[in-house]
Amino acid sequence: MLRKTRAAGAVVAALALAAAAACSDDAKGGGDAASEGAEAEFEAPRLVDMVNESNRLLYELESAEVRIVQACMEDKDFTVHDQFWFSVAEPEPQEALFGPDDWGDWIPSVDEASEYGLGAWVHDEDADPDEVEEYEAYQGHDIAGSPEEERAIEGGGGLPDNSDFEALDPQDQFDWYVAYQGEAAALDENGWLIGEEGPVASDDDEVYTGDEFSYVQPEPGGCLREMIDALYDDLRLVEDPEGGKHRGAYWHYRPVNPIDDFANAEDSQTMYDEAIAPVQVELVDCLDAHGVHGWEFDEEGSLPVTDYIYELYEGEGSVVGDHPNLPDDAPTDFEGKKAFEIAFAVELAECGDETGYREIAEQAWADSQEAFYASIETEVYAWQVEVRGILTKAQETLEG
Repeated sequence: MLRKTRAAGAVVAALALAAAAACSDDAKGGGDAASEGAEAEFEAPRLVDMVNESNRLLYELESAEVRIVQACMEDKDFTVHDQFWFSVAEPEPQEALFGPDDWGDWIPSVDEASEYGLGAWVHDEDADPDEVEEYEAYQGHDIAGSPEEERAIEGGGGLPDNSDFEALDPQDQFDWYVAYQGEAAALDENGWLIGEEGPVASDDDEVYTGDEFSYVQPEPGGCLREMIDALYDDLRLVEDPEGGKHRGAYWHYRPVNPIDDFANAEDSQTMYDEAIAPVQVELVDCLDAHGVHGWEFDEEGSLPVTDYIYELYEGEGSVVGDHPNLPDDAPTDFEGKKAFEIAFAVELAECGDETGYREIAEQAWADSQEAFYASIETEVYAWQVEVRGILTKAQETLEG
């Protein structure tokens, strides 16, 4: 059963009320009934249905695009296709908007830490295979796998059969890509088939601003462009933000699902960051009191414990990151390293208990995600209406 918790703050409550009222107006035929039934409470099942419907619509849209492009290609006498461009994965229904460990879950329990540390030792070549298997089983990983899984791995793990296309000679493959997306895009991605290379992304340390980019994607052409022109009226070049060392510009044409719009997530991320800031200080202070010094939270909102322990096993300088230096007397043999890892993990886990970090982070993440989904609900329903309209246009295109 999906959890149903009170949304964080009056702002979120107001958003949830507004969204519930909007949905009830449509469903019940009047605002009065909606007002009477609405509560300042986060309704996870309704929003899970919203997310699943969005995923279903996107799957139908991508499938329709593929059928239109394939029909165009076959009109041009291309009957053997690169199946990787024509394969659309059907989404699995979600049962929840987020999981209890989605905040990161990088602090183990004391029991787990005492037995397995942080689990980094399993990757060392000197680790006992039986102990590795025990740890993987504890984590819920099926080492051997079922016979069906073994066959799937041997056969490509569910990848489409592309053998007919791969059997074509390179020039025929390249001609297919030209028909599919235009010559400029074909050269950019597959020019190597005919001994030519498209633009190569810069790998220097230049910082790109203004109209400068390390890579600009060629404008789509061919049958892909015909599909775009038939269904969409917003082909646009989307630029990465200024100031990066790898700044690109890429063509987009579908309407953006508000769930996938990075700008919409910024407020909820800020809400989460602010909620856990006090307990982050407490956790660092606790570690310091336990004799584990020099820790600071990174930009991702966690302690760089993975990099720290990785350097223990791989040697000084093996990780480029901002984490405390290992002690001068850090062990060099496998058993010593594993014991060091376990001891460190226990200190971390005990501080997680003492500060209540796990519980606070889990609740803060839940509150921030509830706020996020409540704030975009109306926009998502509008996006769904727009996509249904495009699907109608796609059906007319296929029938025409």
